[in-house]
Amino acid sequence: MHGNTSGARGLRRIAAVAAGLALGLGLGVSAHASQPAAPQRASVAAAAPAKTVSGRTGDGLTGIADFYGAYIDAQNDSGPATPMMKALRSHYLDPALGRQLASWERTNHADGVLRAQSIPARWSVTEKGRSKGDAVEAVVTLTWEHGAPVKLSVVMNPQHRIVKIAAAR
Repeated sequence: MHGNTSGARGLRRIAAVAAGLALGLGLGVSAHASQPAAPQRASVAAAAPAKTVSGRTGDGLTGIADFYGAYIDAQNDSGPATPMMKALRSHYLDPALGRQLASWERTNHADGVLRAQSIPARWSVTEKGRSKGDAVEAVVTLTWEHGAPVKLSVVMNPQHRIVKIAAAR
């Protein structure tokens, strides 16, 4: 009998550890396992103001923000040079810029879109101006947990292709 109860306790411990890992990794678990954490999450949600992210279809600034958000997410998900990152580059970047970035990356041993070897923790996109033909220039600010933010000048042409990524002046 003693062997069965300790076995059951061991199984409960394994289940508790697995549930804790699943919660820590953002994986869903049953409602029963997540009940103790629910009141704490509710109080945090009530204290924090709701965030809003908006954009407009066909808008260059929205396109730049969409690209950087998706690109950083793709890098966070799988590491460097994932198929998703390649697809995003192919969709958003002008082919000539793609070739320039590849050259820059070989020389600097870093990601040319981010101008860094690591993934930023936060990013923002601020419109700097519009030129003739509705090209949009934006300043993309990339921020890491440690170190100074990096500011990039990014230009999207009227055909919704990014044609320039350079250090902002």
